[in-house]
Amino acid sequence: MKKIFTGLAAAIMCLTACFAFTGCGAATYKDLTIVEVGGETESFGIAFRQGSDLTRKVEDAIASLISENKLSALAQKYGVAGVNEYVPEAAKNEASEDFKNVSKKGKLVIGITDYKPMDYKEDGGSEWIGFDADLAKMVCAKLGVTAEFLEIEWGNKLLDLTSGRIDCIWNGMTITDEIKGAADVTKAYMENRQVAVVLKSNAEKYSSVDKMGGVRIAAETGSAGEAFINANPSLKTGLVQVDGQSDAFLEVMSGKSEIAIVDYMMARALIEG
Repeated sequence: MKKIFTGLAAAIMCLTACFAFTGCGAATYKDLTIVEVGGETESFGIAFRQGSDLTRKVEDAIASLISENKLSALAQKYGVAGVNEYVPEAAKNEASEDFKNVSKKGKLVIGITDYKPMDYKEDGGSEWIGFDADLAKMVCAKLGVTAEFLEIEWGNKLLDLTSGRIDCIWNGMTITDEIKGAADVTKAYMENRQVAVVLKSNAEKYSSVDKMGGVRIAAETGSAGEAFINANPSLKTGLVQVDGQSDAFLEVMSGKSEIAIVDYMMARALIEG
């Protein structure tokens, strides 16, 4: 979220946090810790337009990669837990021309956000890497096209998909009833859960959901973290919407919010990685 800070102290605080995010690696997050909030296990899937034949073709490609033990190797590389068994379930939708059109243009346009360890860039790098980014490249190679990554605003993901701006949403996307009602979604290929991130100095103060009411809690707009906050009456009045999960971390590091609700895998990668 782009904001205008007033006052020298606020400017210094913001710049310090921003430099930490861009140049200090894991040490950036040494003052943060993860607090479990009892979030339910979530399943990650890939969303395509309704009636698309791409959904089944991508599922078939993932199943092939699992049989070749490439998914498990990728999961180990990025410290995540992918599935070990995968039987494609999506309809083939043979009347769809989505795959034909993607093949014609030679690329699959994938909507993502900066979300380590799923999709991110190394410091100073220009290439998108991560579990999802690398998996997408492997899948696209099997489909005979190139993976093109387009950074989107997560809250607009379904609009970008249905309008044709992107061909799919592939970014550690939690499968929800809202998503399934508006798009075709692959079978889950990974699981995740929501956790709180706080300053270590506040770990005891905010050690449970019962203690988190009445304070500012940051979450990415349209994310599972935002849904978790809104589902808890004692938390929803403190919701601070931000553009990305990295912004939620920044909110806590800068002291603008006391808590962030984010994906466990991202929190683990940044804080414990």
